[in-house]
Amino acid sequence: MDGTDPTAATEARQAAVLLAAIEAMEATISVAEALVAQGRRIDLDGLEAEVERLCAACLAAPRGAAPAVRARLEGLLRLHDRLQGALPPP
Repeated sequence: MDGTDPTAATEARQAAVLLAAIEAMEATISVAEALVAQGRRIDLDGLEAEVERLCAACLAAPRGAAPAVRARLEGLLRLHDRLQGALPPP
């Protein structure tokens, strides 16, 4: 055996996947912001549904990942709020 803790390795992978998903959502919101800046209309329903799934996944995150996940989710919320504020009225 190599002495690594299989539980710790699994939790590290889970945290990495979750943080990568948050990063991907940040990129999606950035694209949406660029579209809005160009005057394009966007629908947030799909985006908000994906954020809901992401938040649900965060609830199952390993405890050790909580500080990093929380910080990234707070940033994601700020991006989402900024995007929503940039949208023209319906």
